[in-house]
Amino acid sequence: MLPMGQWSVLLLLSLTSIVHSQSCKWLHPKQEYLNTQILKAFNEMMPLKETEEICEEHPTDLPNTESTYSVSQVEAGALAVREVLNETMRFYMKHHESMGCKQQAWERFQQLLYYQIHQLEACVSQTEENDLLKESISEEFNLLETMVLEKDNSACVWDFIHLETRRNLQQVLQLSSRLRRQRLLQRPQ
Repeated sequence: MLPMGQWSVLLLLSLTSIVHSQSCKWLHPKQEYLNTQILKAFNEMMPLKETEEICEEHPTDLPNTESTYSVSQVEAGALAVREVLNETMRFYMKHHESMGCKQQAWERFQQLLYYQIHQLEACVSQTEENDLLKESISEEFNLLETMVLEKDNSACVWDFIHLETRRNLQQVLQLSSRLRRQRLLQRPQ
């Protein structure tokens, strides 16, 4: 049997979690539409390439981030999604022009990311900040940055980066959907 003080701490922690997840707009089912809009805007950013260049070389030294997308706690998932979106935003802010992104699609993509990141802020408490998670996500984007610097902006590098970014976006948006479904299933009927 737990002493009364420990019971009150457990009760307080569980209530905090419930209130926190209710203020987390990112978990609302209506946010699913935003997922499709983010991917649509991202796909529209890159012009169709008419290049003769054959891309045979694809880097394989990117870190394995699969564990990032397999979390089941809301705050950990929100943190992972927020960090991937932040890093994507930083990278494309720096390189969207040299990548040849369509300006209107880039602006739309940027607005959607800002909006989603803002929705995520209420889902991650300051105590939940995870430096290891942030480091692993940041490491991948640092490697992409290194590729840009070393490969002299070749079309193959931009194609690879675009494909890798799309893969990351798809994974975080799938994680978002999974956590939303999980939350719906856990709601009292």
